[in-house]
Amino acid sequence: MSTTPKSDLTKVTTPKSLSDVDCHAIYERLSRRLASFRNTAELHAISELSFNNSDRSASMKEEFTSALNGWAQETLKDIWLACREPGGGEPPQFDPLSDTSTVGLPPLPSAEYLAPLLHTALLLHVTSNKEYSSRTRVFIFLIGPVDEEVVAATLKDPRKAVEEAGKKTDAAKEEHARRNKVLRMVGIGVGAVAGGVLVGVTGGLAAPAVGAGVSTVLGWLGVGGLPSSVVCGALFGAYGSKKMARVIGDYTREVRDLAILPVRQPQQTMAVRLCVTGWLQSPEDVTAPWTVFGEGDTFALQWEIDVLERLSTALVDLLKTQAMHYLQGQIIKQTFLAAILTALSPLAWMKITNIIDNPWMQAKALASKTGKVLGTLLAERVLGTRPVTLVGYSLGSLVIFEALQHLASLPPAQTLGLVEDVYLFGSPLAADPAQWAALRRVAAGRVVNGYGKDDYVLAVLARVSGLNWGVAGLQPVEVQGVENVACDQVDGHLKWRGLIGQCLAQCDAPGIDKAEVERQLERQARPLENDMGMTLEEAERAAEQVDDIRVSPTT
Repeated sequence: MSTTPKSDLTKVTTPKSLSDVDCHAIYERLSRRLASFRNTAELHAISELSFNNSDRSASMKEEFTSALNGWAQETLKDIWLACREPGGGEPPQFDPLSDTSTVGLPPLPSAEYLAPLLHTALLLHVTSNKEYSSRTRVFIFLIGPVDEEVVAATLKDPRKAVEEAGKKTDAAKEEHARRNKVLRMVGIGVGAVAGGVLVGVTGGLAAPAVGAGVSTVLGWLGVGGLPSSVVCGALFGAYGSKKMARVIGDYTREVRDLAILPVRQPQQTMAVRLCVTGWLQSPEDVTAPWTVFGEGDTFALQWEIDVLERLSTALVDLLKTQAMHYLQGQIIKQTFLAAILTALSPLAWMKITNIIDNPWMQAKALASKTGKVLGTLLAERVLGTRPVTLVGYSLGSLVIFEALQHLASLPPAQTLGLVEDVYLFGSPLAADPAQWAALRRVAAGRVVNGYGKDDYVLAVLARVSGLNWGVAGLQPVEVQGVENVACDQVDGHLKWRGLIGQCLAQCDAPGIDKAEVERQLERQARPLENDMGMTLEEAERAAEQVDDIRVSPTT
């Protein structure tokens, strides 16, 4: 592991080796990429309106576009400052009709030179807003490599950042002294070092920008202004604090069992994940499935443990029934799932319903209620003013979906930069385009629907639930901007618990620990397959059952 200090202002200022011409070219390319990014987000809002063309939806679309344009304007200003104010004067105004083509423009410089410039823009964004917008994060990562640890370290320890930068300016100080330029380095304030020597030596922010940098950026950081704890307290949140406990406690009247637990010790990273499990074999399953994430702060939502444990028991009992053995056998024989369900007799459905109806419907109802509460908690930024990625499977997906529907109903200015990516697997949800389009508008980054077309257990649960639309956990969702990933390895709902890491890796979700995924397969997926899997011969026998299970033989 490198011992190089992360906290260093030279790592968050534009390199001197980039000329003004270089910076102007970078600005031109980034401004056009920004316009394209903004237009894509607006298309998602237009898509939502096309599915629900009401006055309320039209008003929401206009509010979203206004908030989006405001974000784009602030982002353009940060890029302009980081690029040393090309053209001078006042910051340029963002035009929604800006040119988005980068054809004929010079390429971006290598990561060595581009990364510090992007760090500069990011630091300006966070310190001027006291938050890290999910849209800013998605946009910057589309442009090039970013080391958020550098920015986080500068936010947490700005004086250390200035000290490290000062070490790199020693040679420059001597040169200035030889030229008889007065440098008051002894006893000089931190702001003067950053505003004078650092600009001259690193070619960082130009003088007007450093004026803002010293009074605003370093001011926010606690160097001559607001303490850095103000920025960091807002950005990273305060897990375990009295405030978090109070906010969550306000809602335990609606959901009896609710908590946010760390999967690993929080490191106060610039972004955060919140994961939601769909059922529980034991209370440890609140966090255990999510150890597959090795990077970044990861939390898990604990909700209704007793209910989810009863549901797990009911699902296991369900799989032992003759009817489910028949369905499993037909799936292995590659019979079309819809045809199998149609072939089940009313008596078979009655037996299934007797086992699963109450535990499933109770848990499903509580999942919807928990989701609305989670949406409120997210809107109140209980995890900090940093981008949140949401991950869930089974009823955990329903919790997240309901939370996002709540966020979609709020003023867009309040939620525009809150949610980054969304990963939903095996979702017991209708593939309703209007609802999924609303979800797509709220998320700044990816929206992934992971489905298992042969998940016969979910098909049964969906029918018990009376879902009228196609089920998202069984098929693609036909909405622009939603990524559909076929997780064909999941041919039974209980398998999501042991295969969630593999499915996340299949989706190229960031931060996945491959070694932990393999451990999850070894400890969860393979034992379940050994206990409940079928050989082809067993499938043949199960599929031949007729008696009270089938109305008529399937073809």
